[in-house]
Parts: sequence; structure tokens; C-alpha cells
Amino acid sequence: MKVWPFVLILLSACGSGNKFYYSGQYKTGHDSSFVYSLPFETGKKVFLVQGYESMFSHKASKALDFKVKSGTKIFAARKGIVIGARGDSDRRGLKQENLADGNYIFIQHDDSSVAQYWHFRKNGVLVNTGDTISAGQLIGYSGNTGYSAFPHLHFDVRGYDRNGNYTDIPTRFYTQRGIVYLQPGKFYRTFR
Repeated sequence: MKVWPFVLILLSACGSGNKFYYSGQYKTGHDSSFVYSLPFETGKKVFLVQGYESMFSHKASKALDFKVKSGTKIFAARKGIVIGARGDSDRRGLKQENLADGNYIFIQHDDSSVAQYWHFRKNGVLVNTGDTISAGQLIGYSGNTGYSAFPHLHFDVRGYDRNGNYTDIPTRFYTQRGIVYLQPGKFYRTFR
């Protein structure tokens, strides 16, 4: 399955019902958006390799890459319904043709925002489209599939801005340092 047709279906699916409108500014610190839990076991220390708009592969996106070993347990950062899942790929590499080869889970929240989790190992996705997910529920095992050079978890959230555009949403997280926007090159410990 190619990514682009799925994205168009995803955008259509997210266009109904209650909508989340992000209106805060993540660089100035004031924000009224939902606060997420890190998608790992409580107490787990993880390293953030790439942050928002990083130069390598996040130039125009508000996505996060956590460096973790293949097989690391991944938990839902927020409750919702699985609107997309794939776990059958074992292809990877830093080539354009690998963009559509990543294993993923997309979870839609009550406000229509969608958390996207990418790069699960082959057969490492434990949920199915339509499943209702609780915050903190085990959803899969990290891997190195798709556009990926090493095992990691790619995490981002999409939703509506105040102009009604479906876009990336910067997210804050509960950590042992408090509620923060994560910065690349730092370690964070999961806290619920």
C-alpha cells in the first residue's frame, strides 16, 4: 500500500465530528493543547534523536524520533481509536522507495487529532484498525522499517489549526522534568 492514498483517506476520515484546533505557539511556551505521555514504559529513559523541523528528515514537520532498541515496547500516548495499522513490512533504508514501507499505527483521539507511530518491527503491531485503545496500553514493538537508518520510534500528531487546515501539531509531554516540549539531543524519562 502506498502512503499517499492512505493519507487522503485519513484526511477524509478526520474531517468529521469534533475537531481539535491548535492555536498555541510552541516556541513561545504558551499552549492549551493536550499533554501527552511518552509512548514508553513508565520510568523508561529514552533519547530524542530528532525534534521538530530537524534538518535530516523533519525539515518541514513537527515530528519526533526516539532512538530505542528494536523490540522496545510502545504504548499509546493517549486514548483513542485505531484508524490505520500495518505490521507486515520488513523493508527499510534511506531511499525514497522505502517511504511507503514503514509499519505504523494511527490513533484518532476524541478531538479528531491523530497520533502517528512509525517504524514498528515486522509483526510488531499488536492492534487492528477499529480497536479502542486506552492511554498507556501496549500497542506494539519498535523496529527499523520504512524510511529508516536505525531502530527508532517516529511520533507525530496531526490535527486542525485555527484556520481549519489539517496540519502537524506540536505536542507537550509529561516527563520527570515536568510538562515540556521535547528537545533533540536530550534524554527523557517516561512519567504518567
